[in-house]
Amino acid sequence: MSPTAQRRLALKESNKSPIKRILTWLTKQTVLWSGLIIGIPVLLAALWIGILIWVWDTPEINKDFQDPANADLARDEKGALLAEAITYQFRRRLNDQGGWAPNDLVIFFDRNAACAAGVKGEPGGIWYVTTEIFEVFADRTARIGGSSQDDPRLTNAAKKFNYDPRRWGISWLGGADSQHEYELGFEDLDEYVKDLRAGNAVSNVRPDDLAALLTELGGQNGALDKIYSRLNDAAQVPPDERRHRVYSAICAAAVSADTLSVIRSAYGPDFEPDAVVALDEAIQDLYRVSQLYPPIVLNGADDSLWLVNHARNIAAMLSATFDPILDSARSLPGGEVAR
Repeated sequence: MSPTAQRRLALKESNKSPIKRILTWLTKQTVLWSGLIIGIPVLLAALWIGILIWVWDTPEINKDFQDPANADLARDEKGALLAEAITYQFRRRLNDQGGWAPNDLVIFFDRNAACAAGVKGEPGGIWYVTTEIFEVFADRTARIGGSSQDDPRLTNAAKKFNYDPRRWGISWLGGADSQHEYELGFEDLDEYVKDLRAGNAVSNVRPDDLAALLTELGGQNGALDKIYSRLNDAAQVPPDERRHRVYSAICAAAVSADTLSVIRSAYGPDFEPDAVVALDEAIQDLYRVSQLYPPIVLNGADDSLWLVNHARNIAAMLSATFDPILDSARSLPGGEVAR
């Protein structure tokens, strides 16, 4: 603005009455503070939504596990896909958001800890269900030739995956580092899967092996039954543990759904038609649980009846999958002992 224009503007302002000057000042202040009052909460809300999306990550659904073409794969390809499905959520949680140790140590990542390493003595949903199912897989579904000897790489991977998820340290200084142990386990698993697809390893998944996997998932005292029991007891535990159990169940459902998806898609011809329908229903229900968005769970205080009811509702959804899973197991040769 030129000096002449500035002088004219100053003269114009000086000629205004005091009332007009006060009204002008109030108008400017109103506009300014209205913008701040509206803008700051909007910015904070946007920031909070961004944090929720980043921190409370919903488990992924891998569509490859549900591909009907899996039924046409060779036996070794099916075994490799099953191994990948069982460990998919475990690997993803290990590799995302800075690795396993930060999820375990940083309290702000409360849900990630409940999903992975566990909180206050509660086992993490992903870690617990993965290790339970993988032990059955390593023990029954990957024999060397026609002998009863397990593949040593799977046996070692199962041991590494069972390492206490709450132990953390610097491995090269002799510390107890759970993330390092899990990575060693995945090295053995990946080597087995690579050899399997190259024809240099064996996958011998028989119907009775599938029945054993299904029983471990949906049977009495199986992996999901333990998660279900913890949800049903939500009213009896200290308030700050209730939310952890809900988070753990959400992530446990994802591991179970991935495993069932490959069993259904790759080994579907081994089942009776009614059993396939039952598996489809169980998979749908488990994936529905796995996609419950965590901010829903944040409603209400930890000691509220609302959260207890939420835990019970998820427990009911999980329990609805038990009979379909066990009925499918019983329809297989060697599955009559499923309970």
